[in-house]
Amino acid sequence: MGQYPADLEPMSLVFEQVPDETGLLPGSYLRFVEALGYRWLNTGKKALAFLPPRWRASASQGMGEPNRQWTEVREEREADRHVYRFVMFASGDLNDVNGFAFGPGANGGAPVVFQVEDSLPLRELGSFEAWLGKALEPLRKAIAKPAKKPELGDPFALFQESLGEVAAKTRQAGAAALFDTFPRDTRAISLLHRKLGVVPDMVAEFSQLETLTVKGAGLKALPSVLGRLTKLKQLDCSWNAELATLPAELGRLQDLESLNLDHTAVATLPEELGQLPRLRSLSLKNTRITALPAWLSGLATLEFLDLSQTDVPPGELEAFRQARPECSLYPRP
Repeated sequence: MGQYPADLEPMSLVFEQVPDETGLLPGSYLRFVEALGYRWLNTGKKALAFLPPRWRASASQGMGEPNRQWTEVREEREADRHVYRFVMFASGDLNDVNGFAFGPGANGGAPVVFQVEDSLPLRELGSFEAWLGKALEPLRKAIAKPAKKPELGDPFALFQESLGEVAAKTRQAGAAALFDTFPRDTRAISLLHRKLGVVPDMVAEFSQLETLTVKGAGLKALPSVLGRLTKLKQLDCSWNAELATLPAELGRLQDLESLNLDHTAVATLPEELGQLPRLRSLSLKNTRITALPAWLSGLATLEFLDLSQTDVPPGELEAFRQARPECSLYPRP
């Protein structure tokens, strides 16, 4: 167990407009954090963190709204005219797009807790008091057992994500230490929602690697040394909200069959990706792609392309369908 300082801030906020929390935080929650602060609990398998105010704002900015397109919500927030209905106040795993938010209940009255999955409030869980009892029960049981790892630390790496560039060496060393636990002949590395911050350069040492999953790892960039993984078939970099560019060296991955960039900030694709001879699946859902590169329709092996929740013009989508009718394209007409 530990506690985050109330003034702990993320390195940046997604949008300039900070959520107006007036009326969105129930009194029972306010009394809870006033008495206990912004606590976290971590068993190694389960975790729960109550987000400090600025982190609460940052997580809320990245959250969508039920029954609305993210592109529409994002446009409102970029224009500083969005009225927030939900505020994310806690996380229940190592991925900040999942957790718990306050929002309007079906019966009105005080805000209630919603389950947040993939950045969307989906299911009403009841009052804060009722939710808290249920949320703490499995953690209480786990904490009652003898700890295998006495120093589990900050479960969501909020301290690390608040340090800025001075933490770059620390992130590189920490990520390298984690990769170093895998044998060098490993064929698959899956690090779901681990706040790495970086993919270490030492990844190039895994010459037999066929699958690399760094989903929700807090990445802002990918190293050019990934181009040395000549046997890589699947690369999943989804849910890295600040990942905006890709290294041209990815075009050297001659065995690459699947590339997942869902929910990233990628706006353009390097032309070198057009040289991939075996790419079958390219997923760009909820990215900042606004136009299709000319080389994309020339990828003869491409069987699946997801451009859902992007601003690619309908005319370009239809042109791709005409050029490549055998390729499954989303969104469907």
